[in-house]
Amino acid sequence: MGNSAPAKSSLIGARLNGKIMTAAECREIAERKMGDAVGDRRYGKEPRATAQAWLVLAERIAPTEAIEVLKAKGK
Repeated sequence: MGNSAPAKSSLIGARLNGKIMTAAECREIAERKMGDAVGDRRYGKEPRATAQAWLVLAERIAPTEAIEVLKAKGK
């Protein structure tokens, strides 16, 4: 299957410890990682890159969440 398999919208999302995360949770982690990057320079660019990755993930999850909300309201 690989990356070419179609994904079901309800299954799209980040998983942390088996739990599907929301875009807001991803943004919260990104904010915390940026704080780490500013507060501790010894790690170099790693916390900033990690924060940016969480933001990208949040951007990808948000549209699916919006669709799911609209579907729920239509029921």
